[in-house]
Amino acid sequence: MNLTKQPKLNDGYEWKCRSQSKVNPHDCSRSVRKGSWFAGSHLSIRDILKLTNKGLGQFMQKHNMAELDLTDKTVTDRCSFCREVCQTVLIEESTVIGGVGSTVEIDESKFGKMKYGRGRTSEELVSVLKEWVLPGTEIISDCWKAYDCLKDEGFTHLQVQQNLHFKDPETGAHTNTIEGTWSAIKRALRNTPHDLYLFEYVWRKTLGHSVGPDAFEAFKNDIIKVYTPWERDHANDADNRSSASSAN
Repeated sequence: MNLTKQPKLNDGYEWKCRSQSKVNPHDCSRSVRKGSWFAGSHLSIRDILKLTNKGLGQFMQKHNMAELDLTDKTVTDRCSFCREVCQTVLIEESTVIGGVGSTVEIDESKFGKMKYGRGRTSEELVSVLKEWVLPGTEIISDCWKAYDCLKDEGFTHLQVQQNLHFKDPETGAHTNTIEGTWSAIKRALRNTPHDLYLFEYVWRKTLGHSVGPDAFEAFKNDIIKVYTPWERDHANDADNRSSASSAN
């Protein structure tokens, strides 16, 4: 395919392929956005990049982008689309933590109403820890009963009785790090729905909460991971990989 100018199109260009061969004669065109992160949006590529760059300057909020002259719905939808990239990358690049000689603090935190005690049983806790924490890890927690089984699951387990002290006077164990993390997350997520916002927070934390060009560059690289550039035409595939982007 060749990139050809098309002044009547929003993007000014399109991919075009024309052949008069007897074997496979054809004359077809494809949007320059096909299969990309820009597909399905009515915004210009320029506006999408400006909005993304502005949003990555600080936590993605509508009031941070008022100067872009876009509707609240457009900004909200596009920011959600950005957060979905953060979510996908974090899930795909998640790795196990801990191991012999390493310490992992665990602590629960309430972000909303819990349904039927879901996620609060020893079985569910052990299942998560076995999947993501290596055997031999020293785990520090509070004295919630669900944690009592950890010594039987290949972990060294230290507990802190928080109603008496923040740091165990004998072992030196504490959960100050994870509790401080929860506090920072809740400050950042104040008055917001939490699921995708939490992914955004964790994604930013992996960058040391950097903003501006560094964050924008990192985000562009992550877009490429999620929306791998096509090397051949996918004629039967929809231009839009995500239904969420159709409203953007």
